[in-house]
Amino acid sequence: MKQIQFALTGAVLFLAAGAVNAEPPAIPVAARADALAKSLATACPLAAYNDETAFETCTRALRALTLPIEPAIAWGGDQPDKQIKKKGLTHFNSQVFQTMYLPLYAFTGRWSLDEDKRSHAPIIRMEAYFRNALPPGDYPYPFWHSADKWNAYEASNEVRLYLDPKGLIFVATRGAGGSDERRGTYRHVTTPAFDGQWQWRDANGANQPHVSLFGARYSPANPNLAALDQSYRSFALRIRDESCLNCHTPANKAEAERLVLLQTPRHAAGEIENVIKAVKTGEMPQDDIGLRKDIPDDHRAAVLKSAVAFRDELARADKWEAGHPR
Repeated sequence: MKQIQFALTGAVLFLAAGAVNAEPPAIPVAARADALAKSLATACPLAAYNDETAFETCTRALRALTLPIEPAIAWGGDQPDKQIKKKGLTHFNSQVFQTMYLPLYAFTGRWSLDEDKRSHAPIIRMEAYFRNALPPGDYPYPFWHSADKWNAYEASNEVRLYLDPKGLIFVATRGAGGSDERRGTYRHVTTPAFDGQWQWRDANGANQPHVSLFGARYSPANPNLAALDQSYRSFALRIRDESCLNCHTPANKAEAERLVLLQTPRHAAGEIENVIKAVKTGEMPQDDIGLRKDIPDDHRAAVLKSAVAFRDELARADKWEAGHPR
């Protein structure tokens, strides 16, 4: 693949004698790409596609790794024929993306550079293969709700990382335009039939998918977990009553170009600040075709109150975690 050379400003502090306010030097994208590829391949190397230990090790490593990602990122199939702003992607908090979606890929350390032809944004194409044979609860939601989506995940052989002028990743996509040379032993997986439930209980009665629950983000010793869970349940009931979950699920009934997911605890946690802002300004809720939906003032106030309470409990839980690193 043709290598294209770019240079971006940032990341390294550079102070020359007598030049305290000097601009940091431009860092070639190739150097950024090489460092990022090595980090991802070290954290999440190739392994058997049903190797849950490798998946969990990758998840733990990514939880501790600082990656050059904007606080919010869009993720989905690449759709190379569309402008970036027109690609049908899902909006994620970067922490949610990094610890719930990136671990689903194993990275080889191979990369190449490309460029978005319309925006001229640099693209780092990382060779990566999807872990298609994990237990269902390791996926953030049933990707098999759509046969096309599951097949696209299985066929993908690269993750494309779009960089903004600061050198930070603001869009990440999956695609099948790379190489299958290092894919290894890989078999198509026939997934369970989708029953319309984004969350479910397994044969042992445990809530699934477990990666989308607070237990995957917080220590069991966190004293705020009970209050956090209750605040989430109150919030979830409120937005369900206002039909918000008709749109904010992977089914994307409103066909939003930037889908926001709220159907699990961790998805909702990643978007709670945006929800509060949208409810305050009247942008939410919307109806099934994306038009503003008027609701009584007391209903709006109740949604907002539950959202703020959930946000505040998240802050308490996060503060405890920060003081008790695992």
